[in-house]
Amino acid sequence: MKPRRPAQLDDAQIEAIEGDSDVAYNSELAHTSAQALVSMGHHHSEDDPSVRERILTLAAEEGIDVIAEAWVRSPEDTLPGALWRGYLLREWIRRYSGEVEERFEAARLVFEREGEEGYARISSTLRPEAVRELWESVFAGGFAGQLAEVLGQSARFLGFLAAIEVIWISDDDHPLATEVTRRDEALIRTAKELAVAAQLAGKDALE
Repeated sequence: MKPRRPAQLDDAQIEAIEGDSDVAYNSELAHTSAQALVSMGHHHSEDDPSVRERILTLAAEEGIDVIAEAWVRSPEDTLPGALWRGYLLREWIRRYSGEVEERFEAARLVFEREGEEGYARISSTLRPEAVRELWESVFAGGFAGQLAEVLGQSARFLGFLAAIEVIWISDDDHPLATEVTRRDEALIRTAKELAVAAQLAGKDALE
């Protein structure tokens, strides 16, 4: 079965989240759904437990990709924008584990040739499966960990892979081809964006 692109929210699903079937890509929807998974404790949220419960139920029953589609247009320095990049990373590792492992091993060999500094870089970078597990815990709902750590580790991971190849997705027809993954130097740019988001999250300023 060919992996599908991230699903689009249809009217019924949007209504289930916010009771408003007229606006699909609205900033409030993006922030509300993002904060249902990772509460930053401020802004954009009605703090309505029933809304959060509907979003978590939808994610559990239909999959996180249904929720993630609401984050597509969010700026990179916002919570939904950061979660969208994390979702793409998680899906890439989950669906294409062999490809990601090959890139990781190739990068590891490059850094090994750099001696002590290279080995330090290797030891501080999580392997693909560990990165995927971090994002699984975020998208499971009720995340109680440090989002800044997840974002920082993800930034480090993408920067590690970019040492040998800056292209993320090379084909417009790829199931994970998006504006984020298909742009020039996508791995480097996404790594930098996640690093900035990690700094904001660490200061409780990722909104």
